[in-house]
Amino acid sequence: MRYEYHEFWTNDASAPQSVLTGQGDPCDCEVSNVLILVSNMLILRGVTAIRGLLLAGSLALVPSLADACSCAWAGGFLQVAPQAPLIIIGDILRHEHDPAPAMAVWVREVLKGGLLDSGMRVQMGDGMHCRPSVADFPLGSRWVLALNGPGAKPGPGWALSHCGEFWLRLEGDQVRGSFDGERDRTRTLPLAEFRNRLLYPHFRTHFSGRVETGQNFRHPFGSRFALILAPRADGWEIQVEEVGRDDNLARLTPPLHFLPNPREIEGWQFLTDPRACAARPYQAEQGPGEPRAFIFSPEVGQGIAGPQSPAAVTPEEVAAVERFGRGRLTIQDYRLGEGRDGCPVIEWLRFEVDLEGGYGD
Repeated sequence: MRYEYHEFWTNDASAPQSVLTGQGDPCDCEVSNVLILVSNMLILRGVTAIRGLLLAGSLALVPSLADACSCAWAGGFLQVAPQAPLIIIGDILRHEHDPAPAMAVWVREVLKGGLLDSGMRVQMGDGMHCRPSVADFPLGSRWVLALNGPGAKPGPGWALSHCGEFWLRLEGDQVRGSFDGERDRTRTLPLAEFRNRLLYPHFRTHFSGRVETGQNFRHPFGSRFALILAPRADGWEIQVEEVGRDDNLARLTPPLHFLPNPREIEGWQFLTDPRACAARPYQAEQGPGEPRAFIFSPEVGQGIAGPQSPAAVTPEEVAAVERFGRGRLTIQDYRLGEGRDGCPVIEWLRFEVDLEGGYGD
């Protein structure tokens, strides 16, 4: 229902007249207009304060004027879901209408956030909040739901906002909806591809740092990663870790054997004549090139070079790692100190890092 308030003047300049018009149930406007008419009569007698009270009372008869939802559509699922604290895959078990619309959901998988139970209640649209109608989610259907996103106003529980594409339909291993385009531009993605794009969106970042002997350096990047300079007796090792895992996702950076690896930063590599360090690996006559280029992927330690993988990593697997993530560490300045056997220690190191990768554009 939409209402408009109009005020006009009669020949008596001191007597403004008002009327409330609208489209929908005419009774609302009739009641409101009676109240406004009384208020106008009182105004002619100088009781202006009462008019304000009557107008407030008439508008209170129409709660949608103050409480109706209004929000702009913020984008497709992959654009808005990162703002939601909980993302699940779940089946619709039951619709509820009393005391307020909601649906009971059986949680099959948590994609983001934490949940202690496999069952949950999701608050839905009641005409006053920015949430979709429960009727749009048939019993037995399966969905990806991003809960408590902007506009949901969940209070103490969970709710689904309609201020963006916060839900996607899942049928078999196919996910359907608006991912990153216009509101009505729906398409289908395989579940595995969707999962990768959700968990590992495209990233590009640049930062700088400084470390001293024995210090650990850690810098988060992307949605789930951290770049680490892990201290060693003779320098540092470049590592990439994912949240919740201990694997070094950069460990397949070539060369894998027989030559110094770009991930290893050691004092002897900065000598004019590296042969002065008797303990240098592989008796190499020079260190890795600058800048230090490395590759990484969350598949390392799982689908690639994982417990069930063959002993030898294939060139195709190394190429797959590189397609996901690429890094470059540029050493800007350093200072060497005296070590043992002609192998200096690095007292401090100043550097810049560039990282790019992820799935999608």
